[in-house]
Amino acid sequence: MRRTIIVLFGWLLCVYQPAAGAADLLSPPVKSGALFSIQNAGHTLYLFGTIHVGTPDFYPLEARAMQAMAQAPVIALELDPGQTQVMQAAVQKYGLYPPGQTFKTALSPTQQRPLLAALKKYNLAPDNLLRFKPWMLAMALTLNEFIDKGYQPELAIDSYIANYAQQHDKPIVELEGAAAQMALFGQLNDKQQISLLQDTIRELSHPDTAQKVVELAEVWRTANVGELESLLRDMRTDHSVAGKFATDVLLDQRNPKLADGIAGLLQKQDQAFAAIGILHLAGPNSVPALLEQRGYRVQRIY
Repeated sequence: MRRTIIVLFGWLLCVYQPAAGAADLLSPPVKSGALFSIQNAGHTLYLFGTIHVGTPDFYPLEARAMQAMAQAPVIALELDPGQTQVMQAAVQKYGLYPPGQTFKTALSPTQQRPLLAALKKYNLAPDNLLRFKPWMLAMALTLNEFIDKGYQPELAIDSYIANYAQQHDKPIVELEGAAAQMALFGQLNDKQQISLLQDTIRELSHPDTAQKVVELAEVWRTANVGELESLLRDMRTDHSVAGKFATDVLLDQRNPKLADGIAGLLQKQDQAFAAIGILHLAGPNSVPALLEQRGYRVQRIY
């Protein structure tokens, strides 16, 4: 299970973060992420793989990705970070206990002890997180491990692209939305959520496994296709609650819907630019593979 927890929460870390200023990030561009062209009925769409944290040297994006964004009439993302009210409502509905309930009423004293130790490690005040459900607590811990390793949620690729769209007056199309994404965690019952939290704490408490936090980020940084496929294969051998949820729900359940959204956008727009989590672009059940099965012409640019 050593990498599944990190991937499980990595996709969602950006939803609370302000977009980074595109003009402020001026490191030399390198090949990073993954870029595909999707063609059908005379239209072309560029599909880019993202991660939800970043460092200043991630920017600007690789030249071909920047060019595709520049010429795009519309930009599609999993969710629009600017829809803050929708996000807050989704967090309230799916991520927080109702008034009168807290993690202290939901978790036994034995279950609370490692959680409180983990919160102390990251200087997180328990009283500020009392109403967080276990999956939200796990996400908060993972987020802070990313920060400890030098990655910044406010420099997320998704946020950078959203900010670029705003600065250049390009409309943003949501392929999913915050409510749909967070509803996925509503599929976990209380026991499963507690198991997921315990697995997260256990992984992050060991230096060797905690170091895996940066693995997906480094795969993105180097556009390492082989390591991305290896990461996905490793996830699929994990039959824990977290492992099955990551592959069966966060990937396999979402990929067909993401493919539907991209196909619909491609039908309406030429030269559109879409950006989704990079793991959705890997493996036999990936979004590019699903589109290719439908007869679309799919080409990996890098």
